[in-house]
Amino acid sequence: MTAARLSGAATPLTMLAALAATAALAGVLAGARTPPAAMAGALAALGVALGLARPVWGLAAALLVSMLAPFLVVPQRLGVQPPVLDLIVAATLAGAAIRAIRDRREKRRGRDLIPGWLLVVVALGATLPLAAGAAAFGASSDGEAAQLAMKMSLYALVPAMVAVSWHRSRSLGTLGALVTVAAAVQAGAAFVLHLAGAAGIQFLESLGTAGYPTTGVARFLPDQVSPRATGLLVDPNVLGVTLAAALPFGLTWIGGGRRRSALGLAAVALIGVGLALTISRASWIASAAGLLVWLALVRPRLAAAAAAVLGAAVVAAPLEPFERIRQGLLGGDRSAALRLDEIREAFRVISRFPLLGVGYGDAPHPDIFAGVSNAWLWLAERAGVAAALAHLALVGGAAQAAVRTGAADPALRPLLASLAAFAVAGVFDHHIVSFPHLVFLVGGLAGVVVIQAGKGASSPV
Repeated sequence: MTAARLSGAATPLTMLAALAATAALAGVLAGARTPPAAMAGALAALGVALGLARPVWGLAAALLVSMLAPFLVVPQRLGVQPPVLDLIVAATLAGAAIRAIRDRREKRRGRDLIPGWLLVVVALGATLPLAAGAAAFGASSDGEAAQLAMKMSLYALVPAMVAVSWHRSRSLGTLGALVTVAAAVQAGAAFVLHLAGAAGIQFLESLGTAGYPTTGVARFLPDQVSPRATGLLVDPNVLGVTLAAALPFGLTWIGGGRRRSALGLAAVALIGVGLALTISRASWIASAAGLLVWLALVRPRLAAAAAAVLGAAVVAAPLEPFERIRQGLLGGDRSAALRLDEIREAFRVISRFPLLGVGYGDAPHPDIFAGVSNAWLWLAERAGVAAALAHLALVGGAAQAAVRTGAADPALRPLLASLAAFAVAGVFDHHIVSFPHLVFLVGGLAGVVVIQAGKGASSPV
């Protein structure tokens, strides 16, 4: 069966031309740029071509970039040097808009699977950061903060992009495979770089030509002695939440035949090692939440027993990981105490700027500290209370849709478990709303959940 048959339509001539141009560009870059920069340029060109021609393919490319190397930038400065992921998402948005217009003209079925509440939440999520950024720019003229606001607005559109592109797709198996393999590769890279020590840090610094941060790539606990794994995701907590959200997809592979079970076990083992090396309490808790949700959808009684045992271990087990979690939950160490202070300050900031927040740059007054380790408080600080409520509505609405049909549709189980892991991580860290590639992953997951749940609800019983 040809690729054209699999995609549901003949491959257009423009797509072939774009791929040929991408190959030519890759060759030019390979001869004129360092390998990291050449790779970034080729990925950008390929991702843009895929996003314009087939939005689902563009989303797949963005997924892989988000999970493997989200900080790549285009190698050539033309006034600006945007990240590769931004270009792919923007091109996919254009491709999805073209598809939506075409479907509307041809009155194709599928638009009815996109609920009105999702469109409202996405509209709010996209407009409120722009309004917050415009208000803050008028006061401070901070161009970088305004660019970040526009970027957050773009990524807030991802759930709608996915909904438009996904309604005719039957690629949940492919999605699970991409997530599992990408997470295993990232975990493997984190493990190797962590073991390499100084050589690993030197390698990460060498990626500066592709746009990666070159300072502070070595991360430690507050004791400044215990190293933490970061992989290619820069921050150990970002690595941790990414692996935690991918873990349910790896578990789903186990039990799907001897070969898939072996691959699933290997992937889960790698992801587990990567999670351990991050020494990220939020990610450990998120992993446990995702695992318990996944198990509850398969074996509810076993999940209840596992939750009880895990809770008892956290309360009483004399092991270092559980002791660290206890200290964090009780505010018993410096990091946890600092987070409690941030939460108190966040409520003060939100009470002063409830409508549009303080924007995405520096706080507008010297007596204000804007920064808190909670996703929705952070979003309320930056773009206002309504923006935080809109994001909560997105996550909560997707979860409700999945729970409604999860028992009848096994494909929804890893999606819901992954969404739970992201949501729990958001309670302890702000990264799922402040790092663009994580905003993409959370929004894309929510979009897939809503459309897949709609398919299940509309299917005959």
